Amino acid sequence: MTRAALALVLTVVCALSFAQHPLPLAPDYKLDGLSAADLSAEWWKWAMASPREISPVRDLSGAHCAVGQSGRVWFLAGGFGSARISRECTIPADKYLFFPVVNMAYWPSDENSGFTCAQAKVSAALNNDTAVDLFASLDGAEIPSVRSHRARTEECFDIFERVPSSFGPYKAFPSASDGYWLLLAPLPKGKHTIKFGGKYNRNSADYGRMVQDIEYYVIVK
Repeated sequence: MTRAALALVLTVVCALSFAQHPLPLAPDYKLDGLSAADLSAEWWKWAMASPREISPVRDLSGAHCAVGQSGRVWFLAGGFGSARISRECTIPADKYLFFPVVNMAYWPSDENSGFTCAQAKVSAALNNDTAVDLFASLDGAEIPSVRSHRARTEECFDIFERVPSSFGPYKAFPSASDGYWLLLAPLPKGKHTIKFGGKYNRNSADYGRMVQDIEYYVIVK
């Protein structure tokens, strides 16, 4: 078999794979009026809302993957700081899947810090400017052009907006999110494997060498 023929075969195999499992929505999508940046803010509110013991982000098995989920979009979690995690999660059919390849958020240390929205956005962007080795795959097929899916919030938000008042959250405005996010259309019923992650290669005190390597075994039913 010639190299040209081999390349054609590989192209056809990849095309068939993604015919069954659609590519992520294009970076400029709007789903129910929400952009990737809008969803990233909602993801962070979701991520911070749960008590530590049932946090989907701190969860190492997937036992708490359904905590706080609602609506048409189902959030998948990375991990705080560097994380290598494998989770198993059962997801209802007809759910879009939204998750960070790598991402950062910044928010004020208290309500009276004087931290501005512009400062929050610059801080959230720093490590993403130097992110390397970004990857994502679905059922063994590489998802291409992950770097084109960078999204950053233009308007700041309160990352603790959904934290129950009984936990005494402060008003964490302005918060900002910046990262590489993918939104997958609803998957066919059955078992699927999703992998994603990357590295921050910046030498800084704020997760400058952070590594994310996340794997989900998803059962859609």
